[in-house]
Amino acid sequence: MCGTLDLSALPLGCITLIISFTSPRDACRLSLVSTAFNSAAESDAVWGSFLPSQYQALIPSSLSFSSKKQLYLSLCENPLLIEAGRKSFWLERMSGKKCYMLSSRDLSIIGSDPPEYRRWISTRGARFDEVAYIRRFRWFEIRGRISISMLSPMTHYKAYLVCKVRNFCGLQFFPVKLSVGVVGTEGSKRSAYLQPKKERRRWPYWQIGEEQPIPGDDVQFPKARVDGWLEVEMGEFFNEGCVDDGELEMSALEIEGGIVKGDLIFQGIEIRLSTAELDTAWESLLPCQYQDLIPTLDSFSSKKDIYLSLGGNPVRIEGGRKSFWLDRVSGKKCYMLSPRNLSIIRSGPPGYRRWISTRGARFDEVAVLLHVCWFEIRGRISISMLSAMTHYKAYLVYKVVKELPICYHGDGHLMMFSSQRLE
Repeated sequence: MCGTLDLSALPLGCITLIISFTSPRDACRLSLVSTAFNSAAESDAVWGSFLPSQYQALIPSSLSFSSKKQLYLSLCENPLLIEAGRKSFWLERMSGKKCYMLSSRDLSIIGSDPPEYRRWISTRGARFDEVAYIRRFRWFEIRGRISISMLSPMTHYKAYLVCKVRNFCGLQFFPVKLSVGVVGTEGSKRSAYLQPKKERRRWPYWQIGEEQPIPGDDVQFPKARVDGWLEVEMGEFFNEGCVDDGELEMSALEIEGGIVKGDLIFQGIEIRLSTAELDTAWESLLPCQYQDLIPTLDSFSSKKDIYLSLGGNPVRIEGGRKSFWLDRVSGKKCYMLSPRNLSIIRSGPPGYRRWISTRGARFDEVAVLLHVCWFEIRGRISISMLSAMTHYKAYLVYKVVKELPICYHGDGHLMMFSSQRLE
């Protein structure tokens, strides 16, 4: 007869050691197995193993954290400026892999414009104190390098040029030549226009001196970022982890045409994990049939964007009778039942119950009960809609708009019921 192994019976130190060899995502999931696994998965020993070596040197003395997990999550959400503010550093939440942005001060930027047409400015929404502002140029060349030893091993990276365009004049005619590769090697090459595709239009040849080229299928266009900047993919690089003394170089060149082009603001070059590497991991956290919940999937560039959107922007389902979102840390499903989805019975004539629209409500209508003596509210949800192995709490969400003195005639309160929340 074969026996069964109760993993919870293992010593706490053994469980901690096992979890430390997994990933941050696995640690969050394993914390739900049992009380012993939760204690191990929340320990500093586990989350300290997910932090980069010598992380203490990266944390300003002004910041303090109650646990290594809190520190890890902060490094995922709040990029740190390193190397005297010339680089930005953060961790990818799911894997703990290292990501960077090289500031424009950390890049080599050469252009045809005279010195007075190239300035350093501060702008809202930038990650660095200064960004490069280039005006009325005929050509430019941007190069950036980072030591391969700073990157996470066995990781597929992509590099992105992050910029803003204040004047598209001339930029729609000729694409920028982009490349990413180890110094001394060929690397990957591609082309991209700096003007978004939706804003392109044909120009007659006499305005640019030659026929405007038609973009090929392999030519890219910039995409809008959530921080208000544009980014264009420069290339990709797989760090096998067997080379520590080399450098990764990224370049962007626009040397064709010879005509004066518009104004550009360069924030820097971002080096982060490839979307293909992340999509499988992030999709595993999304609920089944998530495609039916999102109105416009085309507006998201990755599964991570979908997950983060569902974690911060609840969507209405079932004809607007329920609101649905994901807990950002665990990926567990949460709901809010609208008052239209509830059974509401109260004292008084029908005119003492109204449906109104109000600012700040998640639904189009909320229920208002006037002069309440008694009421009964009931709501139901299918258990199959909830996440398994999850401890939920339910909350009644309401406002007391006006308090009235309680007297012998039974005068009560004017109450506005928004919904019931389950999370």
